[in-house]
Formats: sequence, structure tokens, C-alpha cells
Amino acid sequence: MDVQTELEALEQAITDAEERKRQFVKEHPNGSGDKQERTRLYAEVERARKALREYKVRNQLI
Repeated sequence: MDVQTELEALEQAITDAEERKRQFVKEHPNGSGDKQERTRLYAEVERARKALREYKVRNQLI
């Protein structure tokens, strides 16, 4: 996979994770809903962001 394709895949992973988190928050306002699921979704977003940062550092893009 070339650099551009990998970057796009990592950026899409962030977008997808953020959308899942946003949907959960929209469906469960004011902190309602399963706390473990909320935590998992927030962690998923952070993992996706971290993967992109690490990829950029590893490939000297930042």
C-alpha cells in the first residue's frame, strides 16, 4: 500500500470512529447509556488518532 492510500485509510478510520461516537452521544444525551460502550468509543477515536500520528512520524511526514 502506498503512503497516500495508507494516509487516507487512517484518516477514514478516524472519521468512522468519530461518527460512531457522535451517533452514540446523540442517542444517549447527558451521559446516559452504557458507560463501557461510551468509554470504548472514545478510546477507539483516540487509538485511530494515535495510529495516524505514529504513521506520520514513522514516515517523516511531520
